[in-house]
Amino acid sequence: MKVTLAASTFDILGAVEIDALPTTTDGTTSRRVTRVTTLDGGVAVTDRGYSEGDRVFTFNWKNVSQEQTDAIKRIFILYPRVTIALGTNVYLAAPSIFRPGFDESNAELLSIELLTQEQT
Repeated sequence: MKVTLAASTFDILGAVEIDALPTTTDGTTSRRVTRVTTLDGGVAVTDRGYSEGDRVFTFNWKNVSQEQTDAIKRIFILYPRVTIALGTNVYLAAPSIFRPGFDESNAELLSIELLTQEQT
């Protein structure tokens, strides 16, 4: 799966494409539900619906070059918001963790909103 990370403002060095490994996740889909036990032995459930902001993207990839690793690190250091192109969807996300490795690297980004999506 191809994943593109890009700075949210113009930056000639602010875009990187990675070939994500099959262990990559595009976030789970969940609802904002809480359950609290009540004094009478029952439960109270509050359902506040679904939000794209609840996704956590985890990308894993084999290192291609030191330049690619440096470019991703630069994006994580300089930008509080990035654009992620994943399949046919584009997301606004907050970079959270970048773990450069010897052979493989890993990154986590927190979804803020879905900017576009495939028309069905």
